[in-house]
Amino acid sequence: MPSNRYTFIARESWIFLFALAIIAIACQFVFGIAYLIICVLLFIVFAYLFRDPYRHIPPQPLAVLSPVYGVVTLIEEADEVFLKNLSKRIQINTRIIDPYSLRSPIEGKLCNHWCSSPDKHESRRHFDFHIKSDEGDDIVTAIRLRDIIRRFHVYLHSGERVGHGQRCGYIYFGGLTDIFLPLECKVQVEVGQHVKSGSTILAQLIHSEAASVIRDKVE
Repeated sequence: MPSNRYTFIARESWIFLFALAIIAIACQFVFGIAYLIICVLLFIVFAYLFRDPYRHIPPQPLAVLSPVYGVVTLIEEADEVFLKNLSKRIQINTRIIDPYSLRSPIEGKLCNHWCSSPDKHESRRHFDFHIKSDEGDDIVTAIRLRDIIRRFHVYLHSGERVGHGQRCGYIYFGGLTDIFLPLECKVQVEVGQHVKSGSTILAQLIHSEAASVIRDKVE
């Protein structure tokens, strides 16, 4: 789903909101006006939660954009489990009140994606996808869904190209998202900062002789 073809209220929520509207109408006839008011208030609350505001994509091709809305909770060096390399890890917690749209952090080719069910040590469902930029940078986005509703939509297929900041999914009620970046990139956010999907720049990819030396040492 391209980033320029979506409504202010996410399409993924229309069925739910339509069902809630039908329940509200039924409550008016069965239980009276008081229950109708309650259902209308619930409809307004969920319509707000399922909002999907337009985002301006920064015109910086080497900028890594935040794939989700939320608050940065962790910045560290860590091992990425699928590519098995040392990376910079930025963790973002999408709160209940944040929009739930998912966007591509960079432009490039979707090399692979993984989806796994939770095991006895992990209560969230995993969804991870790996994008390689045209410059050869590997960016892995790892999503851990909340326990509220373990449901999401992702419009990605291995081998296809994705645009910079392209809307590519929807994560109901958010979750924890880890973005694994090349070790030599320059992080531009800090812990506690609120970030916006497809708009906030998390880091700048660096392509220079010094960066190549660092990458060769890590590999």
